Amino acid sequence: MSRTRPKVRQVVWRGLRRRCPRCGEGSLFERWFTLRPRCPACDLVFEKRPGDTWAFWIFGDRIFIGLLLLVIVLGLRSPTAPHILVLFLVTAVPLVATMPHRLGVCVGLDYLIRSYSEDSAGDDSPDDG
Repeated sequence: MSRTRPKVRQVVWRGLRRRCPRCGEGSLFERWFTLRPRCPACDLVFEKRPGDTWAFWIFGDRIFIGLLLLVIVLGLRSPTAPHILVLFLVTAVPLVATMPHRLGVCVGLDYLIRSYSEDSAGDDSPDDG
């Protein structure tokens, strides 16, 4: 049985919407930031091996931290307390507010890698060892 390979844009969009990367129907989260182990609609295991999404997660966080560093290095000559507070809020609020969306994209990218790799061969069950 040959499965069609998922489209990158579609999987990333589903992740941003916090939906299952395979079917687009099931919710990724039980709560705001608690990832379900499986899709309630198609039974896809979201993280086949715990920690598979960490690389994507780290790169995604570095975007916000990199922008913060650019602003500090290029924009602030002598920061005052209000400048520091505004800079913290401008960085921290989007970082926290987009956590579920970014994790959804991470799960989607992990699903893409699994679906394009040879070792996944249609097996979505978690490893036993």
